[in-house]
Amino acid sequence: MALLLVVGLAGCGTQRTTNKQQTARQTTSTKKASPYVDRQLPTFYVHGFQGSAKSTNTLIAHAEQTAHAHKVLVATVSTSGQVTLTGHWNGRVRNPIIQVVFKNNLAQYDQQSAWLAKVITTVQQQHAFKKYNIVAHSAGCVASVNMLMTQQPTSFPKINKLVTIAGPFDGVVGEDDVANQNSFLASGQPKYLHAAYELLAAKRTNFPKNVQLLNIVGTLNDGSHSDSLVTNVSARSIKYLLRDRRVDYTEKDFYGAHAQHSQLHENAKVALAVDRYLWHR
Repeated sequence: MALLLVVGLAGCGTQRTTNKQQTARQTTSTKKASPYVDRQLPTFYVHGFQGSAKSTNTLIAHAEQTAHAHKVLVATVSTSGQVTLTGHWNGRVRNPIIQVVFKNNLAQYDQQSAWLAKVITTVQQQHAFKKYNIVAHSAGCVASVNMLMTQQPTSFPKINKLVTIAGPFDGVVGEDDVANQNSFLASGQPKYLHAAYELLAAKRTNFPKNVQLLNIVGTLNDGSHSDSLVTNVSARSIKYLLRDRRVDYTEKDFYGAHAQHSQLHENAKVALAVDRYLWHR
């Protein structure tokens, strides 16, 4: 009987140890670090022609949910170029986001570039930072790249990562480009150079070196080799444009109906690619 009791107690002791080990493992699992970084480096989201806050709302909401980012400010630029900041950026905020909205969403690239630089300067004056990211869609891509090619004051912060989504770097279908007309020469240069490309090519050597760039390209799979507005050649022409600038270039392609020009910024897979590129460890 005594032997049975000892054996029984030994079994209980073994069970208690197992339960403690399981609890310890669960606690360790609970405390496991997030796969996304916790930084105070701001990211500016920029819409394109005829765009608005709606153009980047979905991307930002996904970043908040997935990468634990926080939209802290909306920077609205009036038709006269005045910048108004709304929202709160107080203390330590994880992966802060600033949403940029141009009231004149039909302004030319160089004008939007100047406004974007003013937005960044205005935010920097209130919240000191030395580096920043940009996520841009459509014409916002050209405006952003043009801004980075434009000389800024020495106090201006440095670009860290740039994400371009459906960038019309060498023309827009229906305006100055035609589907399946353009192609790349053996050198990598586009055969036809349109207005946006010439604007950027004129000062390409001013683009900062060692920038990390994610270029997202959409294809409808309808034979046009475009996202309906931007051909693959136009979107990919940024790579040749930035040759010898030591750009860490990554390209991601998306296909089908959800890769249409305006659907790209509503596409959850695109949003996840952006989040991982910016903030994944």
